Amino acid sequence: MNTGLFWSLFGNIIGLVFCAGYAAYTFVRQGVHVRGQGWKTKEEAPKSFYFTVGILVLISIVSLGSIIFRLYTYYNV
Repeated sequence: MNTGLFWSLFGNIIGLVFCAGYAAYTFVRQGVHVRGQGWKTKEEAPKSFYFTVGILVLISIVSLGSIIFRLYTYYNV
């Protein structure tokens, strides 16, 4: 693999791993960290929970799409 290609994908790989991992963690634990208040369950802070999980899943999907797009353009263009 070309090291230039790897380093161009590195940020997206990190974003995908950490955002998907934290989204899975908050979903499994059924809670979210709220600034200034600490850990709150889904029942205590439902808006924060769904917002956090939604944003993390969105970032993960965009990162995965970017990786696929860069790989596609690198090998097929």
